[in-house]
Amino acid sequence: MLYLLLALSAQVLNALVVLADKYLISSRLVVKPVVYAFLIAVLSGVVVLILPFGVIAIPTVTIILLSLAVSFAYIFSILFLYKSLAISDASDVAPILGAVSALSALLFDYLFLGGHPVGNFLGGFVFLVAGTALMSYFRFSGRSLAYVIFSGVLFGLSSVLVKMIFLETTFWNGFFWSRMGNVVAALIFLIPSVNRRVIFGNILSSSFKTKFFVLANKTLAGFAFLLILLAINLGDVSVVNAIGGVQFVILIIFALIFSKKFPGYFYESVHRRMTVVQKVTATILISVGYALLFI
Repeated sequence: MLYLLLALSAQVLNALVVLADKYLISSRLVVKPVVYAFLIAVLSGVVVLILPFGVIAIPTVTIILLSLAVSFAYIFSILFLYKSLAISDASDVAPILGAVSALSALLFDYLFLGGHPVGNFLGGFVFLVAGTALMSYFRFSGRSLAYVIFSGVLFGLSSVLVKMIFLETTFWNGFFWSRMGNVVAALIFLIPSVNRRVIFGNILSSSFKTKFFVLANKTLAGFAFLLILLAINLGDVSVVNAIGGVQFVILIIFALIFSKKFPGYFYESVHRRMTVVQKVTATILISVGYALLFI
């Protein structure tokens, strides 16, 4: 059950990342989704720090192709996510993203790896996905909903593809080459001249405080992602994705604690009667689902 604990720890960190992302998007400190996608991709290059430890091997053709596929699926999932966040609230987008990515991971896991949750794991998966979806307020335009569905499908696909890498090679070798694939994706983002102007213009014009905040937030997100990859390596990829709903329970706890100090972020989550009923019901479903995984 170690992989479940790793996945849970990752979602605690992801809850903090979501709050920071909401601030960055709503405050317009990061102007365009392509800027955020580029930064996330290029920061993956820090994996070169593990080279001196001798855990990296020359990749096979299969590893190269899978790493590139993982990277493009993941980076475009991020791009679609922030396109959705630019026109819809994080409280609507993130839970639907979690539910769609969990369902798509289950489908791709079945298609590519022949796996599926059974017994209590299947029941836990259903409760986790239902509770995650119920966390959303469902306030979407057609375009925003399409973006978040594309993002969720691609994120689920990237999770299964990275599991395939770990079945082909060691964890650290797979981790390194999949992250280097992100750097390749980042460079491809720079090919259109309009992207170069937007990306470098936003980076150069932002303050040191903004740069530091983005870097710190993406460092935290990177550590959370490492925990998720460890969980995927050790366990069932579809269940790991389903556990993403736990982060929204943690966000509700933050809402109860900090709603008076930060009403702009949390007031709606805890001060509307129907919202409270909805969130409590969702929390119960997620809690039951997580408990079933340990029975």
